Amino acid sequence: MTNQQTLRLEAGTDVAWMLSGPNADNYPLVNQYLGYLADRNYSPRTLRAYGYDLLAFCRWLEFRNCDLESVTANTVLDFMRHCRETSIEGRPANVLSMTGKRLDHYSATTINSPP
Repeated sequence: MTNQQTLRLEAGTDVAWMLSGPNADNYPLVNQYLGYLADRNYSPRTLRAYGYDLLAFCRWLEFRNCDLESVTANTVLDFMRHCRETSIEGRPANVLSMTGKRLDHYSATTINSPP
């Protein structure tokens, strides 16, 4: 994906973490949601984890030229499939789980846990 520099997650002043960058205005719900979680006293580390998952989703939406308003259940399923099939840059492909599966992809907890 070429949009890695346009969207990023940063420590905020009013909330622990927020989506920022030139295209962050396309995803106001992300910062609203992270603010909601902060208001509910979620830990900063949980907010960071959710923030990075949402960042990956927003970057993927940009790569697909899909705006947030047009996201459907099928869009989310496509993203989850992308996470299962995509290798993560910098993660070695020679690491195997106890079942023999390669561990160079997103973890099951990232794919299966809805923000």
